[in-house]
Amino acid sequence: MFADNFDDLVSKCVLSGFPHRMLYVFIRAAFSDDDGDAVGAVQILFDAHQPVQIGLTIDDVRATADGQNSNWNFVVVGIAKNSDATLPSEDQAKAFLADMREKVLVGDIGDFAFLDRDGEPVAVETDEVSDEEGVLH
Repeated sequence: MFADNFDDLVSKCVLSGFPHRMLYVFIRAAFSDDDGDAVGAVQILFDAHQPVQIGLTIDDVRATADGQNSNWNFVVVGIAKNSDATLPSEDQAKAFLADMREKVLVGDIGDFAFLDRDGEPVAVETDEVSDEEGVLH
């Protein structure tokens, strides 16, 4: 599902007629150091999930997230829905989030929305990096 920003993403979920669960991985990321050199450091701070509902805004998400840890500067957002039109369960959400966290750590975020604190998309290029044994980092 493609959207222009967080509010548009919520609207598309609500209008689809299916119950969706929003999945969030809140990160602290730096793409350059003080000298302007590219570094690309990402730290996962925490994750969360909630059912999509009418009236959900990025302001709500930001306020709740800041109550947990206000050091985040980006959020990776995924959407989960079941094919049988039921809301994904708490256990399903936890499994989805574990997978998202792994993908965020290796830079495989192409299937997710990468948003700033205002819910606006941020364009980033990521590379999967592996060591000499083929382990992704």
